[in-house]
Amino acid sequence: MNVKEKMEEFNKRWNISSNDSYEDSLKKFKNRILNVLEYVDFYIDQTEFCNYCGIKEKALNRDHVYTALYNEKNEIEFYKLIELSLLLINDPTFKKAKIKEISNAIDLSDINLTIAISKNEVILYPKGEKELDKKLVNEILVFLNQQSNNHFIDALKFYQTKKYIKSSESLRRSVEEFLRFKLKNKKGLKENIKELQKGVKKNNKSSQIRAIILQIFGYLDTFFNENSKHNDGEIDEEENEFIIYQTGTLLRYINKVIN
Repeated sequence: MNVKEKMEEFNKRWNISSNDSYEDSLKKFKNRILNVLEYVDFYIDQTEFCNYCGIKEKALNRDHVYTALYNEKNEIEFYKLIELSLLLINDPTFKKAKIKEISNAIDLSDINLTIAISKNEVILYPKGEKELDKKLVNEILVFLNQQSNNHFIDALKFYQTKKYIKSSESLRRSVEEFLRFKLKNKKGLKENIKELQKGVKKNNKSSQIRAIILQIFGYLDTFFNENSKHNDGEIDEEENEFIIYQTGTLLRYINKVIN
């Protein structure tokens, strides 16, 4: 049981409910991040950070990153600075420790933010349902091959920046590449959906399950073709989130049934 769970248990025993506004929760999260990243400047190329942010580098100054984090008032820009800081940390051990501490800070904070981690890649994106994020996002990144993993990460990044059509196209590419990897061929998504059915049938899966999977894949393929493959569809945040979770479900299924 972690610290958050212990404190939640205490609050339940004493019938304590938080009266924090979202602004209060965000302020507490910012303080947690400032505590975590207090010495991050010593592990980041100051020139690279300043050039990316478009700020003037001050000679002999070693707190550009911390100062930028401290002064940032915009919620999304603050999240961007966190992700940028993690990206630029040049010490693997320090980076791993900070990723864990930031993940804990997010877990402690009642804000619209979650974190996905794949090796040394970190993506911050709007929070969905906690268990769905864990099962259908974070755990997916563990078993994907490199190409499908890269596309799935791109999908999360595009979702984060509200580029929903690009996010959906990256999800399509992720499914396509993972099917190619598991089925050991170079066929397109539509052809490999048929190949997947053969593999599922070969593994003695029920006809009802095969029919459901074929139908879901068919709907998903149609959705991609009409909305994201040619970059001319209309996809909003809720639809993009649904497609991320749906894709995660299918990728988990593919991984389990195709050896």
